[in-house]
Amino acid sequence: MNWSVFFQEWARALLRYPAQIMRSYTPRECPICGFTGRFVDVGPRRTEARCPNCSSKERDRLIGLYLERADLRVDGKKVLHFSPERPFFRKWKYYPNYVAGDIKQSRKMNTYVDITDIPFHENTFDLILCNHILEHVPNHRQGIQECYRVLAPRGAAFFSVPIYENQQNTFELEPGTPLEEVERLCGGYDHKRRYGQDFPELLRKVGFHVIEIRHDPDEVNRFRMGEDRPPAVSQNRVFIATKPTTPSSAIRPQRCAASGDPFIDDFPAR
Repeated sequence: MNWSVFFQEWARALLRYPAQIMRSYTPRECPICGFTGRFVDVGPRRTEARCPNCSSKERDRLIGLYLERADLRVDGKKVLHFSPERPFFRKWKYYPNYVAGDIKQSRKMNTYVDITDIPFHENTFDLILCNHILEHVPNHRQGIQECYRVLAPRGAAFFSVPIYENQQNTFELEPGTPLEEVERLCGGYDHKRRYGQDFPELLRKVGFHVIEIRHDPDEVNRFRMGEDRPPAVSQNRVFIATKPTTPSSAIRPQRCAASGDPFIDDFPAR
């Protein structure tokens, strides 16, 4: 039990939404830290969103469960993680080949990395995590291309962005759009675009083979990986991109018989 994180998460949760202390709850499980018990609400519209033991959010647990089910072990692998999420950073920060990259100084980074100009050779990394980064990047196509360049064949890159479910095509903001308008259109003053249903296609255009992580409804409930209601903007859809071993072939995901979710076959031992 990580008591310091536990007390911090509950203090934040009760400050944001005190009424949750009176609400009944269903015990949940965290696939990242192994905690079982009550998760904390971020607010009335995001109930049981965080694990109080490791701070994991819904999409963190989605990825964590996938890594576990697919037996994709991070120790011994070369990992590039942009603006790391706290539960993964705590778990992986002592691995010698773990690059926690960011463009600004923080306690959750160990290397300066600009996604549009990644300072590593091609085919370097076995695993890349890029969650809610690209919507902040002016030249996101260059960022995707750079991820493709540094990912090793048979490696896996995890991508997520806010996706507007009722919008087919990604909408780019005009330079100089007022900040209030950016906030209204994109849900964040520093966002550069609204992603539509074509986001996986943007990844495929640089050469990736792409699948979306999906778990069965019982697991989604057990590990609390879904959203309370069908949102206009989905925050928790995660896509796995793999790099072809040759220009004309791509690694095809297999299926995990235990859970029914796809996983990358023969993740490289490096």
